[in-house]
Amino acid sequence: MTNVAPSPDHERELSDIPYAGLFGDTVIARVVEEIIADPHSSYRPRELEELTGASAPSVRDALSTLTRLGLLVSSGGKHPVYTVDTTKKTFVALTLLAYAVLDDRKESDCMHTALAHYCETELPKIPEGSAIPAAMKINAGDEFRLVARKEKGNLVLVYERVGPGKTETAG
Repeated sequence: MTNVAPSPDHERELSDIPYAGLFGDTVIARVVEEIIADPHSSYRPRELEELTGASAPSVRDALSTLTRLGLLVSSGGKHPVYTVDTTKKTFVALTLLAYAVLDDRKESDCMHTALAHYCETELPKIPEGSAIPAAMKINAGDEFRLVARKEKGNLVLVYERVGPGKTETAG
């Protein structure tokens, strides 16, 4: 099977669709793309209407759904202002997905850089005895592989650090 490079027109089209069309070209996908691209801003519905080109009712529905799911926090009552809850794992996952889509399209390495940063800053906060022990030092450039093995009759997924001459298991 041969790989055919996408035409420039096709690539341009995919770059115009949130997450390269993975979730379709829906209002909620466009809102998610905007808030993930700039998670430290505050958003008003009118601004998101302009950014996404969507109608007021559609944007309100998307904001309601994203607030209900916990990705957005609403304040301001009658004239709400929305902010991204960057502590949510959903936010982290959507950010990594956005980088993965970019990496696949542009052959860049944004996702690995973001993932290394996440490992350096967030994994040390995990309590001892959790899936990845806090004592395991994660460094930029570390490589891991996910390994499934059977322990006491259960299937267990663990990450193994792989490197020159050493393998260390986490989890």
